[in-house]
Formats: sequence, C-alpha cells, structure tokens
Amino acid sequence: MAPEKHCFVKQTLASLAHSPNQLAVDKVTNSLYFSFDSGRAEYLPASLKIETRKLTILHGIKDAFAIASDEANSEIYFGGIHGIYRYNTMTKTLRRLVVKNLDIWWLILKKHLYFVRFPSLKAYCYKNRSVEPVRQLQNYTVNQFVFDGDNNIFFINGSGLFGIKKDKSEAVLLKDNPKFLCMASDNLGHIHLCAEDGIYIISKIVLKVKKVVNVQGVLGMTFDSENNLIYSDSHEMVRLLPIPTY
Repeated sequence: MAPEKHCFVKQTLASLAHSPNQLAVDKVTNSLYFSFDSGRAEYLPASLKIETRKLTILHGIKDAFAIASDEANSEIYFGGIHGIYRYNTMTKTLRRLVVKNLDIWWLILKKHLYFVRFPSLKAYCYKNRSVEPVRQLQNYTVNQFVFDGDNNIFFINGSGLFGIKKDKSEAVLLKDNPKFLCMASDNLGHIHLCAEDGIYIISKIVLKVKKVVNVQGVLGMTFDSENNLIYSDSHEMVRLLPIPTY
C-alpha cells in the first residue's frame, strides 16, 4: 500500500483564468505540461518550469485537450480535435502522428500510446502506425483510464470506478459514490482519483478506495519527479509538499 500523507504545504505554481484539467510532467526537466482554455474557444498548450515558475506557450499544436508523458524518451503527447502531436522536450521538436479522423478525449502512455476517442468514449491503442481497440475495454464506455504498477486497468465513467486485472477481461465495479472526475498513476504505480470532496487512492491489497487529501474542486492531477502531487482547480495549479514528521 502507498504511504499515507496527511499534512501538506500548498504551493501555488500558477494562476490561470481557465485552468487545465489534464496535466503531465516531464520527469527529466521537472516541467509541467498542460493545455488551457484561452477563452477564445481554443486550448493552448504550455509548459511550466516547476522550480522557477517560468511559463512558455508551445506553438504549432492546434486545440489540443488531452495530454500524456513518455518519461523514457522525454516526450509529451497532446491530443484533441486535430489528432495527436508528439513534442520532444529536449530537442524542442514537434511531430503530428499519422492518424486521421481522431478527436482525442484522453491520452495515456504505457509502453504504447493509448487514448479515448470523443464522442464515442471508446478506448484505443496506437502502435506501429495503426489504431486498434483496447481489447479489455472494448465493451465499455470510458471517460479516463490508467494502468497501475502491475498493469491492471482502472477506469471511470458515468457509472463509477471499475477495475480489470491484467489477465482478465471483465470489469469489476469498485465504487459508484462519490463520482470520480479524474485519475492518475503516481511514480510508484499507485492510482489516485479525485472527486468533488477530495483526492482518493486505491489500496493494491484489497482494492479499497480511501480518501487521502481533503481538497475540493480538483480538475486534473499528475506527479512531479519527486512524486509530489500536482493538481489543478478552476483557477490555479497547485503542488502539495508533504510536511516531514519527526
């Protein structure tokens, strides 16, 4: 089970009029990547140096909403109504993947690139320049999904939180209340979820969902290079730094 942390220092990283609800961190540079609503019906991709708070708008990516990090290759993927873009954080180069007719709702990388299409909310995998359904999720609508450290799948939709063991194909309902709005895996493979009343974690032993942070209005989550939780709400992005216990 993941260690429990109860007391944190709240560190505001940035304040935005329209905060993002999907976040990713490049662990090599410890930079936060996200897309935010410009207020002009378009999402703008950006990066934020966590330690210096330097904010940079990324050009060449059109209206990207979803985001994922490839930690092994220092690459960030952006997805939206124009498909999927791959941005290399070291070389500052951008490439659009050769996939057509995709409107991306959610992105995640686990060896291969996975995504949820909109408006069908069906899950797919992109590999070898081809797109195919995720077999274990093909019978379900999926708002978001992640893999834990053991390659089990967890996903959320309008009915609740579900889990699928890596060698199984049937989803098990884990919790239907509260309603979970977003999810993320930390650096150790522990699954975190946010609801209107706080942030939860899934125990790997008995698959029990337990609240670990009392904070309201969370839209998106990720973790920095030191496994500190970063979240966004309606007006800012915040990092939680644990208070040492002696």
